[in-house]
Amino acid sequence: MYRPYRILQYLIVSLSILILPGLSDAVECTTGRLLFDIQPDSDQPSDIAIGPNGDLYLVDGVNSRILVIGSNGSRHFSFGKDGSGNGEFARPLGIDISADGKVFIADTGNHRIQAFDLTGKFLYQFRVETKPGEKPADPVDVLVSDFNSYLYVSDNDNHKIRVFSQDGRFEFEWGKFGEGPGEFRYPGMLAVNQYNQVFVVDVLNTRVQVFDPHGNFLSEIGSWGVLPGNLFRPKGVTIDENDRIFVSDSYMGLIQVFTAPGRFLGVVCENSGKKQFTTPVGIAFDSRHRRLYVVEMRANKISVLSIAD
Repeated sequence: MYRPYRILQYLIVSLSILILPGLSDAVECTTGRLLFDIQPDSDQPSDIAIGPNGDLYLVDGVNSRILVIGSNGSRHFSFGKDGSGNGEFARPLGIDISADGKVFIADTGNHRIQAFDLTGKFLYQFRVETKPGEKPADPVDVLVSDFNSYLYVSDNDNHKIRVFSQDGRFEFEWGKFGEGPGEFRYPGMLAVNQYNQVFVVDVLNTRVQVFDPHGNFLSEIGSWGVLPGNLFRPKGVTIDENDRIFVSDSYMGLIQVFTAPGRFLGVVCENSGKKQFTTPVGIAFDSRHRRLYVVEMRANKISVLSIAD
């Protein structure tokens, strides 16, 4: 059941932000340093993935294309256009890249997943099918796992995670609408750690849920609120080589850091103060260069930060 006090909470939080602006400044910090911004000529980009050679693949969904950008910010090329044919998109939102260089796109408006090579050449596509009584699939993100070469797809409108082989064969699914463990209210972006645990941003439940590769619930990260360790509108999630979990909060404009069991470590800071972003959504961590890439949707840019150990 939807929590009826959410509206009252929203009003209280909004008032606290206005009256007590300094309260949220006293936070633990995970030290970051802005290296540079990338202005990719996009329109409300949503997600980002890092290719094997370090190139950045940005989902520019309003323009129905994927932008490929060098790690130094130089624009390389783009692929895709509006439509429903092979290699065409309808409001794509999510992306991931396999170790062997397959680029998987959650082609949201076309209710399918498409696969490309690193040059943008179309390889194949498969439809995300739903069951009788369900809404048409609304795939908002796709995640590649080394475990059984699974593809995890978050079906936002049906409040489920659907799992496929990389060639599109359906394997299993879990989830339903609700607030309990393993239940969702609009699951969004996904990440996987070195132990093949799957992290799901559960947007309106204001948390990240953690599952084993078979979909068994393990733990949850975050709770509703605006204090350190709380989440208000989580959107993106990524994991570094130390198994720290980075979560973007699009409403608060922050990136928060947790352990996998859910212990709060700190807010990404710069110069000892919290680093503010403009509607941060998709995020990705490049462990080779210790860089955090943050897609700022409303600012139409990618912020590139170095992150301390």
